[in-house]
Amino acid sequence: MKLDVRLQRYDRCKQSLAKALGDYQLWLEDANLSDVETEMMLLKSQRLVEKDSITIAFVAEFSRGKTELINALFFSATGVRLLPSSPGRTTMCPTELLYDKKEKPYLRLLEIDTRLNDRSIEDYKKQPKQWTHIELDDSNPKQMQQALLELLKTKTVSVEKAKQLGFAANDAEDSVDVPYWRHAVVSFPHPLLKKGLTILDTPGLNALGSEPELTLSMLPNAQGLVFVLAADTGVTQSDMSMWQQHIRTYKNTHAHGLAVVLNKIDAINDELMSADECAQLIEKQSLETARLLELDKSLVFPLSAKQGLVAKIKQDAELLVDSRLSALENYLSDSVLSAQKERLLDEVVAGVVVHMSMVQKTLQARLLRLDEHLNELRAIHGKSKQATAELLLETRQQQTLYNKNVEHLKTCRHIFNSQMTDLLYLVNANKVSEIFNEGKEQMTHSWTIKGIRMGMRHTFDELNTLLSEMLNSAQGSVKLLDTIYKRFKDEHHLNVAQPARFEVKVCQQQLRHLLQEGLEFSQSSEAVLTAQNVLARRFVETIGGRARAIFERASVDVKAWQSTALAPLIREVNEQKRLMESKLDSLRNVSANKIVLDEKIAANVSNAENIRHKLQALDGLIASMSTSQDETEPLVREATN
Repeated sequence: MKLDVRLQRYDRCKQSLAKALGDYQLWLEDANLSDVETEMMLLKSQRLVEKDSITIAFVAEFSRGKTELINALFFSATGVRLLPSSPGRTTMCPTELLYDKKEKPYLRLLEIDTRLNDRSIEDYKKQPKQWTHIELDDSNPKQMQQALLELLKTKTVSVEKAKQLGFAANDAEDSVDVPYWRHAVVSFPHPLLKKGLTILDTPGLNALGSEPELTLSMLPNAQGLVFVLAADTGVTQSDMSMWQQHIRTYKNTHAHGLAVVLNKIDAINDELMSADECAQLIEKQSLETARLLELDKSLVFPLSAKQGLVAKIKQDAELLVDSRLSALENYLSDSVLSAQKERLLDEVVAGVVVHMSMVQKTLQARLLRLDEHLNELRAIHGKSKQATAELLLETRQQQTLYNKNVEHLKTCRHIFNSQMTDLLYLVNANKVSEIFNEGKEQMTHSWTIKGIRMGMRHTFDELNTLLSEMLNSAQGSVKLLDTIYKRFKDEHHLNVAQPARFEVKVCQQQLRHLLQEGLEFSQSSEAVLTAQNVLARRFVETIGGRARAIFERASVDVKAWQSTALAPLIREVNEQKRLMESKLDSLRNVSANKIVLDEKIAANVSNAENIRHKLQALDGLIASMSTSQDETEPLVREATN
């Protein structure tokens, strides 16, 4: 399936999910089943859908045709080479292409000199005034093309200044040309960008080595990564360095999303070679590339970005086939977008449908008890006042038991919340900051690669100790919950399903990957890290920022777990208490006046019918959460069984 078609379907999926979540919130309010915890859960799900986006990063050494490939894949409809990619012209700074619906189209550029302080690119994004702002006219591709030539801009600096900025420089030289800009953001209402696609164009090995944020934050967070090589040169030494130092770890953390492109296959064509001979040579290059990079051959895509762009602009179907561009498009569509859709559905649909299932069971239990009460009321016909009084006494005894349930639940809730307070104390981003500040002090006294690595290992040892304490605390809370639910099942006959548990292992895995990425970056950037303290400090801040983000997410998850862990049990106990009070009220009225009996029966019949209608509507809402039958139905079936 073509990338643009898949992206459109993905956008429709998100819109459908957002509508389904809104409809469910309205249904809960109408059914008087909404509470603060549920509202927070649905709000979180809404935000996940709204903020969801897909980033595809393109990485290559200079002159591999990476920017031409981006033009061919995404911007051929403009009818021009939108991004500068002519021979001898190379994008000099990392460039993000996205759609900012809050502002008119723009090009924003951050000066390279901002590398001389500790502040990250993400920090600068929060301060637009720190960027050079150029307006773009999205109705005029030529104007945009001209404006984007700014990405090529360089400036001449001294060797010392170049080193301070993080660039490798030869001491024998008098001056060095460096990029004028540190980072660029391009926003305009391209159809694919409007659907949530972000494209990250990263220049050469030097840029990756001198900008920790790229390697340690932007690339790992991308849903897809395309590594571009040149077919006419194969895997060069600099290509292999880039692969080993900055890309290989991506493969370990993203099961779907990595692609290697052998660009410029048109350069292999030789008039003295037959078409079959050319095809064999391309196949040989592909196999050798897969072997060197230790990849499956299916992840290597030989193509010609130049031919693909020309073919799309001129609408030359035959040339497009020759370019082999479609194979990469299909892979990005089928692998990257599908994986992202599954992740979103898993995060949003599965959790909400589980909640729907619990609410459904609550209503079914309510309906069952209403039917039982109806049978009791109907059985009263013709019975003596003594028989009615006996039934009233029996019901009051049941109420006493239910009141004990309520008191017991209050005690259990207090104990559980006390344990959760201890867990939240451990899952605290401020504690992570303290650990990193200590590690930073250690590294500051020894700005060597050995000192950095020792400081990092010490820091992550401290983090792992904190994680172990978190694990023990979380396991204690889980055991307590299991005991509470089992006791209510055994002693009070309340068989209620528990919500999903908080998993510390997710944090452990994320930190393990972060440590590995950090160590590899320190090894790959040995020269620039030891050359100047600014980069080293920014390196530590980048690692620390990601670690803090991991703990912040864990804290949110713990709070969400705390609010939902006992919710089904609380809901069931309160429901039984409410129905018991209603039953007592009916029996008191009936015993006082037999004329009221028919009215009570009619009222309960009406209530039962109303619940059946609400259950029917809920069935429809569960079905509506499935925006794509083939992908979401299994989630729905699993959650409702």
